[in-house]
Amino acid sequence: MSKPKSIEEVRTLQLEELTASTARAYKSLVHPKHLELLDHINGSSVWGFGASNNNQPAGIVLGRSAVNEGQAKIIELVVAEGHQRRGMGMKLLWHAEQKMREQGISDGQFAGFIKAQDFSWLSKIAIREGWQLPRVKTYMYTLGSMRLGECHWVERLALPVGFTLFPWKDLTPAERLDIEQGEGQWYTPQLSPFFEEGKFDPDYSTGLRYQGKVIGWVIVQRMAGNLLLYKTMFVQEKYQQQARGITLLMKTIAQVQPAFPFGMCFVEHDNEPMLRFMERRLGPTILHRKLWIETTKVLVGQYSDHFC
Repeated sequence: MSKPKSIEEVRTLQLEELTASTARAYKSLVHPKHLELLDHINGSSVWGFGASNNNQPAGIVLGRSAVNEGQAKIIELVVAEGHQRRGMGMKLLWHAEQKMREQGISDGQFAGFIKAQDFSWLSKIAIREGWQLPRVKTYMYTLGSMRLGECHWVERLALPVGFTLFPWKDLTPAERLDIEQGEGQWYTPQLSPFFEEGKFDPDYSTGLRYQGKVIGWVIVQRMAGNLLLYKTMFVQEKYQQQARGITLLMKTIAQVQPAFPFGMCFVEHDNEPMLRFMERRLGPTILHRKLWIETTKVLVGQYSDHFC
C-alpha cells in the first residue's frame, strides 16, 4: 500500500495535519491540560493530526518533539465515541510515527492519559503496529461528590476521642517545622503537604491531629469553579490500619461538597489498597476513569505502510 496523502478521504473521513488555527476545532477532544498546546502547534516542536467525519471532530493525536535532542513523544491519542473500530486510531498513530521519522527520531514514545475504556483497543493497535504493550502507570478518577449519599458506609465514619480535623490554614509555625523535619523519616517527599505549596488551597485542605500532634493531611487544589483536585493524602503508618486516612478523606469531601460537587484524584498503579478502595467503596461516585499509559517503539530502520 502506498503512503497516504497528507489529507485523505475514506468515505466521509478526513485526516489532516493540524495548524494552530485548524486545531481549535478539536478542543472538545483534548485533555484540559493540553488545550494551550493547540495554540502552539507549529509542525515541529508541537504537532498534531486531526480526523473529522462530516466536518465534525472525530479524533486527534498530539505530540511534542525536541529534535535537537532526538526525542519525541505522543502525548494524546483520542478517538471520539461512535468513531472507534473504524481504523481511525491506527491512521492517526501512523501519521504520528511518520512525523517522528521525518524528524529523525529513532525511538518513539507514547505517554499520556486515555479513557479507561479505550485501553483495550489502543493496546491492540499499539501491539499490531510494533509498539510495546502499553503499561498503566497512574489512574485518574473524576468524582461526583453529590453521589456520596449512595455510599451508605460513609455515614458510619467517625473519629474517636483524641482525633480532630482542622483547616490547613490553621497549621501553626511549630507544627509546620515539625512536619518539615519529618520529611524522609515518617513520610516520603512525594507526600509532602508543602510540595507546590503555591498551588493548593489552604481553606479547603484539611489536617488531622491526634492528641494535639499533626499526623495526617488531605491537600487539595482548586482546578475550576466547581472542581477540586485531591492532590495528597497521608496519615502516619500506625494509624492507617484504623481507617483514619479514609475518614479524613471522606470528611474533607463532605465538607467541601456544597461548593465543589466534583473532585479529581490520581492513584499510582502499584497502590493496590487505594485502587480497591476507589472501585469498591467509591464506585457510585466515579464519573470518569482515565489511565496514564506509557509505551515505546523503535523507529529507525522501520517504515510502516500498514495502516488500514
